[in-house]
Amino acid sequence: MEDKQFELIVELKIADIISIIMDTKLLNFEDALQHLYISELYKALTIEETKLWHLSVTKLFDMLENEKVMHVLSYPDFV
Repeated sequence: MEDKQFELIVELKIADIISIIMDTKLLNFEDALQHLYISELYKALTIEETKLWHLSVTKLFDMLENEKVMHVLSYPDFV
């Protein structure tokens, strides 16, 4: 995949995850950004080789929430 395509996909996924965070956590935009950006999920999502970019936004959000509770990022078996 070309870098520009990958960056666009990731940006769209991040925007959708931020929206879900804002809705479910009742956070403002800046706090929702912080919630995501300090996560291991965000770091992994920005690396094409992890293949996380192909997961649904809902699955990525579930992974983020699990990471926040367990303090470790768990990958699905199928990644």
